[in-house]
Amino acid sequence: MDNEAASLRIISGVGAKGPACFLLEARGKRLMLDLGEGPPPGVLPNVDGLASIEALVLSHGHKDHVGGLSLIGKLGNPPIYATEIVARGLSNCSTVRPLPVRGMGEVLGIAVETGRNGHAPGGIWLRFAIGDGFLYTGDFSTESILYAYDPPLNTAATALIDCSYASYNKPIAACWDQLAPFVARGPLLLPVPANGRGPEIALELARRGFTDIFVDDAMQAALRRLCTSESIALRAGVSEEIKRLADTARPIVDARGVMLAASADGTSGATARLLAQWEHAAEPAIVLTGYVPPGTPADRLVKSGRAQFARWNVHPLVSDTIALARDVRARTVIPAFCDRSQLAGLASALAPAQVTMDERIAL
Repeated sequence: MDNEAASLRIISGVGAKGPACFLLEARGKRLMLDLGEGPPPGVLPNVDGLASIEALVLSHGHKDHVGGLSLIGKLGNPPIYATEIVARGLSNCSTVRPLPVRGMGEVLGIAVETGRNGHAPGGIWLRFAIGDGFLYTGDFSTESILYAYDPPLNTAATALIDCSYASYNKPIAACWDQLAPFVARGPLLLPVPANGRGPEIALELARRGFTDIFVDDAMQAALRRLCTSESIALRAGVSEEIKRLADTARPIVDARGVMLAASADGTSGATARLLAQWEHAAEPAIVLTGYVPPGTPADRLVKSGRAQFARWNVHPLVSDTIALARDVRARTVIPAFCDRSQLAGLASALAPAQVTMDERIAL
């Protein structure tokens, strides 16, 4: 590899809803950005035939970004770079090197700027000092009432941006308007990721004066971490609210109030048990608030009409994507985590930046 040339190779995560996995080659180094599984269970990036890499850099700890770590042996068992919060959630990883939640770090001698992504505890975007700047957002959200978002301040000529919602542009207030009738009717089961939108929806409920909030063990543990070891991920002034929520939320025993349980797709955790228990019952109402992977219990219940869908925003609106590309003065944008059918619409929205889903992009 030419030590002066730099390029990004798309392994997975662009052109279709699939696991995040990108190969960054720069200054004679080979860095992989994320190594996920899914969202459909068992779907992994194809890393066969790739030469060894020298570092794996993780944006955050959600399964579609870290669930493919079983493949790391095929890649030469490189060191993993992640924030301390993300590193604590990894298993069987002996060499983890820290990245700041916000600030300056380095990966194999390449300077990296990071900031909180507004999406998950310990989650970050990364701007690499390569060429005129390369930004990888991972997943991000500017709207969260719970998780802090630090806007990138420096320019990045090339930006690999979370476009999970493509051209969708309804604000999070509209999400509450859609969810509120289910909350009012009750009882309601919300299958949620405990390390993502789950605590945020619980906080919204508490702020609106709703007191019948019930959580499973995973949600309770997540709330406790957020007001202790993961508090750096929170927006200013939110920690005390989360502590009160952790103290007042009760365990799920029967169909009552609003129940928040992991996992989001029903394949594991308390949600798997509760869906099996209530699939053929009249109550509670079941509402899915995030992407529903094909072939999962959540997918089955939506298709049968037993569960409903009401999105809760955890990814950027198209207006946020446009603003980010403009603010960092991106000349090339690679839209991640959406279908190729969205390319034309995004190209129009993000002009004059070049928008591409090519497998290899020069940086």
